[in-house]
Amino acid sequence: MGKVDYIVVEASYAGLELISSFIQKKCALTNLSFKKTWELMLTIDEICSIILTCKTNEPNIIKVSWQDINNTIKIEIMDDGTPFNPLTINPEEDDDYGFGFNLIKEMVDYVEYKRENGYNIVIIKKNRKKWKK
Repeated sequence: MGKVDYIVVEASYAGLELISSFIQKKCALTNLSFKKTWELMLTIDEICSIILTCKTNEPNIIKVSWQDINNTIKIEIMDDGTPFNPLTINPEEDDDYGFGFNLIKEMVDYVEYKRENGYNIVIIKKNRKKWKK
């Protein structure tokens, strides 16, 4: 298993810039392609923005962890707010909220939400290469 690195920021729009810088640096260090970096950045920014926009009980922190495991990048986005699954937002019902779960699924190879130990957790996985069939 690869080493886990992470950043914890205040749950605010200013914190999104720090998360973005963290992800860009990790992508560069692992030589992730421009396209895959862009897809990860877009997905993570979208999920964090939804968390901030839709929060019902102000989360204090957002923690983003990064783990490079063989051919896969695993990212966890955690917040300590009220139980809330950001993957359930439907932009067709309310166009104030981003591009929605269908496009998030297109940008990454795996995405899941869970609630654990008082945290909302979104798990994202991005494969470095496409697996051959």
